[in-house]
Formats: sequence, C-alpha cells, structure tokens
Amino acid sequence: MAMAQLAEKMGSGNIDVDWTLNGKKMAAVNTPQAFHQVDLKTAPNQSVQISNKGKGKVYARLTAFTQPLVDTLRAAEGSLRLSVDYLDAAGKPLDVKSLKQGTEFTAVVTVRNSAEQSFTDLALLQVFPSGWEIFNERLTGTQSAAEAYNYRDIRDDRVLTYFNLRAGQSATFRSRLQAAYRGNYYLPAVSCQAMYEPREQARTSGMWVEVK
Repeated sequence: MAMAQLAEKMGSGNIDVDWTLNGKKMAAVNTPQAFHQVDLKTAPNQSVQISNKGKGKVYARLTAFTQPLVDTLRAAEGSLRLSVDYLDAAGKPLDVKSLKQGTEFTAVVTVRNSAEQSFTDLALLQVFPSGWEIFNERLTGTQSAAEAYNYRDIRDDRVLTYFNLRAGQSATFRSRLQAAYRGNYYLPAVSCQAMYEPREQARTSGMWVEVK
C-alpha cells in the first residue's frame, strides 16, 4: 500500500517510451502502470536504447540472472572434517564418475568434529545430479534407526540433514540412489556448516559424472 501511494504521488502520467533492442525497433510501451517489465531472450550481448516520450521521469534497469555451470570452490575443512564414499549394492567402493543406467548405490557421508567443543544445529547439504534419483526411505519404512539426527529433509534433488555433534564425535549418514537417466551431469560439492557459527564448515569438491 505504501508503494502504491508513493507511485501515485511521484507519477505524472503514463509510461510512454519507444525502445530498440540491438538496433531493432520494438513495440512501444504506453501504460498507466507505475512499473512495466519486458523479458528478453538470453544473448551474449544486449544493447537497449530507450526514448521517453512521456512527461514524467522513467527509470530503466537491465537485469540478468546467471548460475555457474560448475562449482569452482575448492574442498575445505577445519574443525569439521568431511568424507564422502559411494558403495554398490554389495557394500563395495564404487566409482560414480561413470555408472551404468539402473545402478543402485549408496552415498555415505561421515562428518567428524575435531574441535574441543560441541556443535549444535549442523546442516549437511547433499545435492545430487539430475540423472540420479533419490530413494525416500521414509516413505517405504526402511529408514535406518542407527542414524541420529534432529531432522532430515529429502527432496527431488537433494538431502538436507540437521544434527548435533559432540567434541571428537563423528556421525555417518546414508542416502540410497539410482543412476536413472543417461547423460553427463555435474555432481555438486557436499557441504556441512554450523548454522549459527558459519565459519565452522567443511566441503568437498564437485565433479562431472556420467550415466551410460
């Protein structure tokens, strides 16, 4: 309501502009609204020119949102130590860089507290490639009672686990997976952080994986 009152006070007539995109004349904008947005197709270079034909001031903004293709941050550890292993159905180590479609396996994450203090409210984040599917064992009733955590959130592409860890203690968490869809995918880093002490964190490094 406050923004509506401000727009009414500051506005003086319609938004009335001509504009070009990369030298090409686009459809003119003439609207009584205080705000107007146009979505542009992604291109390496964008050139926009605007001509204000109205009586009031016009403020233009060109905004772009991007997401890096790969994670460039390196593995790191401190008081928290993090290790990730992948095991096949027989419990043997498995190289996930290249998997056959339909392979079922388990991601095993171990977090160790090497500090002399306890940590509460640790957050473990595992994001999996879109070619892998997560078995939600809460739905099948096969969830392991041996894993001690405060809460676990299992989504389509990630597992978030929240737990406490005493000094010198380690905790292990498992996630059942399947290589479901053929293709090349990026496996993001696994990270663990103390939610109220953000400097206390550990992370692995990401890598490319393939499902054949």
